[in-house]
Amino acid sequence: MSTDRIWPAACRATSWLDPPTKFSSFRTSPALPRMADVVIIGAGFSGVSVAYHLLKLNPGMNVVLLEAGNVCDGASGRNGGHLSPDLYSYTSTLTATHGSDEAIRHNQFERANFEAIKKLVQDETIECEMAGGNGESWRVFMTEQEFANGLRELTMMRDIGGDVHDVKVYQKEQARKITGIPSCFGAIASPASPISTPKLVTKLLEKSLVKGLNLQTYTQVLDIKHNAPLSPSSSTYCQRDQGLDVNDHKEDSDSDEFEHIESSLRISPKISTCKHRIVTNRGELLTNNVVHATNAHLDRLLAISSHLRDRFDRESVLVAPVRGHVIEISTGGTSSRHARKLSLDPAVNITNMTFNNSGTEYIVQRPDGNFVLGGGRRFGRRHGVETFNSFSMPEYEIDVNVDYFLRSFFTQTLAYDPGRYLSPSTTTTAQAELDGDYSTRYKIEKQWTGIMGYSTDNFPLVGKLPALLDNDGQEYCIAGFTSHGMPRIFLSARFLAQKILHEDEEYSYDVAYHKSLLAGRSGDSFFTGELEENAAAVTAAKGSVEFPRAFEISEDRLSRMINGSSL
Repeated sequence: MSTDRIWPAACRATSWLDPPTKFSSFRTSPALPRMADVVIIGAGFSGVSVAYHLLKLNPGMNVVLLEAGNVCDGASGRNGGHLSPDLYSYTSTLTATHGSDEAIRHNQFERANFEAIKKLVQDETIECEMAGGNGESWRVFMTEQEFANGLRELTMMRDIGGDVHDVKVYQKEQARKITGIPSCFGAIASPASPISTPKLVTKLLEKSLVKGLNLQTYTQVLDIKHNAPLSPSSSTYCQRDQGLDVNDHKEDSDSDEFEHIESSLRISPKISTCKHRIVTNRGELLTNNVVHATNAHLDRLLAISSHLRDRFDRESVLVAPVRGHVIEISTGGTSSRHARKLSLDPAVNITNMTFNNSGTEYIVQRPDGNFVLGGGRRFGRRHGVETFNSFSMPEYEIDVNVDYFLRSFFTQTLAYDPGRYLSPSTTTTAQAELDGDYSTRYKIEKQWTGIMGYSTDNFPLVGKLPALLDNDGQEYCIAGFTSHGMPRIFLSARFLAQKILHEDEEYSYDVAYHKSLLAGRSGDSFFTGELEENAAAVTAAKGSVEFPRAFEISEDRLSRMINGSSL
């Protein structure tokens, strides 16, 4: 098999971004604001969720969201499209390293995150392919030993007090009958759902923009300076990008409904001396708080990372960029009603499957009957782990060895069309030679890659960056979700928003201050009675579910990561 790589000409348009979101190339205002309470870098699910929670808890806050490309341009728009909380697979490892209480916290947190997103989608009637969120994720075990390991982890979680009341075990014969996979040795099912992350993010953006969020796409952060005033030459107006069509106050924009909000809700930060100067390709702005929500790109923006990489001769310090491959497979014109289902039993609603105890491969079925298949990273160059030096085409490059594996895995392992192969996608410029005939029942509709952020200790990084990183200001981070972001990000963002609002007394939520600024302003009537309620909600929400301590950032944890942890 060739080790050359191919570049699909049309793989930029993932299934989730075709068509693009309504906030594609969107800017709330043509000019960058001069100051902000909080600047969030990255408009994926993490960054948008932080903005949503900040403005839900503090509607008068001045929040600016900067995105180097488009909304959901990164992993949030290039994923596999499933929300599958892991309720048990880590029990023994996590108990050994962090204790049984922490294993229970992970179990409860992922379950709570799933329920929170499910409730949000239902309450707001968000069309994001969740379909009630009442599906099941089946972990299908392809060896007897893997099934035994899975049962051991599940039993241990039950015994230490974790919530596994709705997790089901299927023995070999039953699992084979329901899935139609003749080589599986058993399966364990838990609550899950398919999901279109960009559609969910779009709704979160809508609600945040109404409360005053300033979104600036195609605004690349070049540097973050501490205790530095705006430079005299800094542009205070939007420099139009040559050849870039952005929706800043266009009359025909689908997002015009949000463009009048900025002037009525925008309030100046309470503290006049800002600690950070954000330098972008379109100008500069000041802020007291910076949130890094750039996932795989985290190490690029942390000033400390460059000299640490030199010191330890490693490509990444905290988060490594890892390439994931995904293909969407259609049923060759068969209607969704008659198409092959993940479950052959109509009474069992399987929305996605993962394979092997580590969930290396996964397959999701969309409402239209199409399949989304991902995985095969172990067959790629360096197991998909990228280097910062070769990170020049991050989202669009496809490894032909992974491509070959996925096209054979669908037909052979899943037995959807045994003895045949999926023909190469029409988007590829080169085709690998295959032994055997191409399937006439299934074909590849789209093919794409996405860069995930793998933390070097395998846990997300959520919290304030400590002095260890030469941080003399207020810098926060939400990144490194290690290919398991959907079941963790939304409530992690709420935790971070609470931390920003309550970290220091001068940044705490001041009802009287914001109420006085908002008093008498037209268009702000929806804040009536909401300020006091949300202030109390911050405190109440803290006790609703414990945040996993392994996710929190500390000097001790970062020291361990910097001094030797690796993928």
